[in-house]
Parts: sequence; structure tokens; C-alpha cells
Amino acid sequence: MGAVNRLYRRARFFVRRVVNFDTDRVLQFARQSARLSKAPLWWVIADMAWCSVRYETTFENYSEWDFRILKARERKTYMTDPKSFHLSRRLNDDAQRAIFDDKLQFATRFGPELGREWIDLDQTDAAAFADFLSRHPRIIAKNPGGVGGNGITLVDSVDIDDPAAFRDRLLADRQTLVEQVLVQHPDMAKLYPGSVNSLRMVSYLDPDGEVHVLAGVLKIGNGGVIDNFSNGGMYTMLDERGRALHAASDEEGRPFAEHPATGTPITGFQVPLYDEVLELVDRLARRVPAFPYIGWDIAITPEGPVVIEGNHNSGVFQSKPSVSGIRRGLLPRYRAAMRF
Repeated sequence: MGAVNRLYRRARFFVRRVVNFDTDRVLQFARQSARLSKAPLWWVIADMAWCSVRYETTFENYSEWDFRILKARERKTYMTDPKSFHLSRRLNDDAQRAIFDDKLQFATRFGPELGREWIDLDQTDAAAFADFLSRHPRIIAKNPGGVGGNGITLVDSVDIDDPAAFRDRLLADRQTLVEQVLVQHPDMAKLYPGSVNSLRMVSYLDPDGEVHVLAGVLKIGNGGVIDNFSNGGMYTMLDERGRALHAASDEEGRPFAEHPATGTPITGFQVPLYDEVLELVDRLARRVPAFPYIGWDIAITPEGPVVIEGNHNSGVFQSKPSVSGIRRGLLPRYRAAMRF
């Protein structure tokens, strides 16, 4: 019965992919894979479709983890976004997801671990907002429901000539969560000072109360004010001690052994205060037991690590084979921790 359900789930996923087929997007990923393997484009597209059913990959997953050059036994080891989504829906309490979907609720629930002052503009008048600006040289305004770096404004407080008018503009755009901008640890700033370079730490709290770190990821900005893939950012995977395993790669699949803007080596980079990062993740993972499977975005400040946000439907991060030489994904680690 379980095998039948899995087959049905995969077929349903494939049908949804066909219905929502974005030709330009699919061709973009197919061309990236075709260049890597020298295979005909039509063959790559057919293989992408096959993998979406057999391994539950998205077209993005297929390109990001170089499925075209992997053998079947290697493909089987990769966690994918659809598999992660199914786990999230099965393990996390959907009725309480607003804790993570609404950044204001998250700030309220995890206040001690935020490491920064914040205000809710809906509850703050113009005078209090002006006072907030006077105390913080840089601020970031967010739409509490925004995802993927959307709905964010970063500004130097000195550039705000009319605080009341600026507050009205933020309210009109529903950017009602305003925070002081974190100052990152000097070692993290060496990578790229234009954004806060963060960690994505994916954790699982098992029924016995043990916290498992399923993935440690170093995300690095490159030209944008945030380190997301969609803003030109890149990432690399970390080992158990917080050291970068290999070069970083961006959304186009380009490898970066050194940062192109700063020249700082990425391969082998040691995340500072990593033991404290693991301690923070352990505390965070126990805070909301109804959500045992979470991806935490962590910043490293000179005083220690702090949490930026939690993602109840965490994206998946794994080593890119053509960049790292690693041809094994993290699905076995997930299975061992989650016992599925």
C-alpha cells in the first residue's frame, strides 16, 4: 500500500509540473545541464521529466545538483524540495505555521535570540519611529509575510529626511516590521561586507528529544543587500565543525573558490563561533516542539550568533557535484534522523 501511495504522489506531482509548465524556465535549467554533460537538449528535457517522477525532483533540483551526470544509485541519495515539503507537512503542525510565516509573530516568540531591536509600525507612532531611527544608524523594513527576500527595504537612517513621511510610505507598502541592521562578525564581513552573510541550519527534533543538524550551509551575498540565491548570492556546505567543504556556487551554477568581490577564500572558510551556533540551534529547535523540522537562518555578530528567521518548509541545500566532486546527497542523513 505504501508503494502505491508513493507512486500516486509522484504521478500527481508530475501532472502538476506539466500543468504549470514554464517553458522558458525549464529551458534555462535544461541548457545548464546540457552544457555540463554535452547531451542533446531534447534528451536532457526527457531525463528531467523522468527524474521528476522517479526521484521527485523539480527542474531546479535537477539542474542545481547536476542530475544529468549522476548515476541512478547516486540520484537516489538526494533529498529534493518535494520530499522536504512532504516531510514538513507530515511532521509540522500546520495549524501553528503563522509563528514562522508572520515575521512579527516570530520576533515576538523568539525575541531573546534575535539579538536586535525591532518595532511594529502598526503599534508605533511617528515620534517613537523617529526615536528608533536616532538610535540605529541602519534599519531594515520587512513585510511580515514576505518570502525569499521580497518586501525588504534597507536604508541608512541619516538618509531619511522626513521620518513621518518615510513611516507612511512603509505602512502603505505594508513593511511594518522595522529592525536595526545587525553588525556581522568581522570574519563574516571579510567574505562580503555588502550583506549579512548567514547560515542555514536545518534541524530535526526527534521524538526522544534529540536535536539533529541535518545540514549546515554558508550563504554569501554577491552584489545584493541580502545573500539569497535570487539576489545573486551563493552557498557552500559546512562540515560538522563549521568549515566550508568546497567552493560556493550561485543560481547559474558558477563556482567560486574565492569571493569575486573581496578575494577572500571560500573553500575551507571557518565560520566563527560555530560551537555557539550549534548551541543556539539546539535551543531554537526545542522552542516550538510542534515544529520539529525547521530551517534556521543564523547570523554571526561580534557578540555571538543570533536567529534571523525560521522556515517551516525549509529549502534543500546539498553539495553541487560539478563544483564539489561530492556525488552523494543528504537523503540518508535525513532518513537516519527521522527514521523513515
